[in-house]
Amino acid sequence: MSENKRHSRFRSTEFYLLLFLIAVLTFLRIFAPGFFDVNNVMSILNRFSYILISAIGMNMIIITSNIDISSGALISVLCIIVALVGKTGANTLVLFLVAIVCGIAISSLNGLIITKLKIPAMVATLATTQILQGILPLSVNGSIYDLPVGFTWLAVKAKIFGVIPGSVLIALVAAVIAIIFMTYSRYSKKLYALGNNMTGARLAGVNVNKVVMISYMIAGGLYGVSAVIIATASQRVTPTMANGMEMLFIASVVLGGTSTTGGRGKIQGTVIGAIILAMISSAINYLGISSDWSDAVMGFIILASVVTTTYKRKKKRIIEGVA
Repeated sequence: MSENKRHSRFRSTEFYLLLFLIAVLTFLRIFAPGFFDVNNVMSILNRFSYILISAIGMNMIIITSNIDISSGALISVLCIIVALVGKTGANTLVLFLVAIVCGIAISSLNGLIITKLKIPAMVATLATTQILQGILPLSVNGSIYDLPVGFTWLAVKAKIFGVIPGSVLIALVAAVIAIIFMTYSRYSKKLYALGNNMTGARLAGVNVNKVVMISYMIAGGLYGVSAVIIATASQRVTPTMANGMEMLFIASVVLGGTSTTGGRGKIQGTVIGAIILAMISSAINYLGISSDWSDAVMGFIILASVVTTTYKRKKKRIIEGVA
């Protein structure tokens, strides 16, 4: 490995993010030791798991230079579906299968609207959000409650070493598969090619519509996994359980260094971004700061990340141009 490559690895977005995470944890250890209470840490890990799983799907979509702002509303729909199936006494495996299939089916509608009707992803998924949020209150009269005890098996009994939420293992497995997939699969090369230059990718023989469709379908399946983790946390499921979460998923991807214009980004960065964002609201609470600041802090972090990433890319282009 050349000296330049070795140095570039240490100057990567993931490296600086990891340093930032260590700095934040050190700060919290000194000024908010209660943050590391076992119950709080386990709660953060559970939150991290469903943020990461959905963010992996969002990462694939953003790399194609698209977006999905309907993911929160879509997951809310899937949570209701999971609860209705759970009412029948179905086990957790069945809940996952149903949620994944329904997630793929609903998310594929976004892909069809974007590819067949040629509507920009921002507009298409905004419309889908409004439709889903409008349908839910009409189809569900309030929340679904009094679910069977077995419905919460994943949250209550599926513990690693009797402490760590089982959802964390699911998230880590998903992350490892995604890293391998995005590093070695031929499909991932098409994702990056599409995000870098759609016209060039099309001229090179890439079926652009198919690639976009598959990215939304994969994301939909991952939303289904997240929906089961979110819904089974208690014996009561509401129609708005995941509304607004799309910003967490998008923020994790952007914070992780994925370009908002597509073509660049790694799952590794998204993993660290998801950890940081899963911690924010809890950290603010333990520092004695009003919870109203959590969204503002998340916004500042995202802004700083985008500015830093943009600056690094401009600098890289200048250096390449000189060379």
